[in-house]
Amino acid sequence: MIREAAYYLAEKRNFDSRFDQENWAEATRQIDALLAERGQA
Repeated sequence: MIREAAYYLAEKRNFDSRFDQENWAEATRQIDALLAERGQA
């Protein structure tokens, strides 16, 4: 799930590799929040 979310974030930034770590961190936050919202984290 995180990999897919990071992909879409990277796509929004035209796959600029300078944002790779930021995209991954943001994707992690998004998925963690989603799972917590669903009561699965």
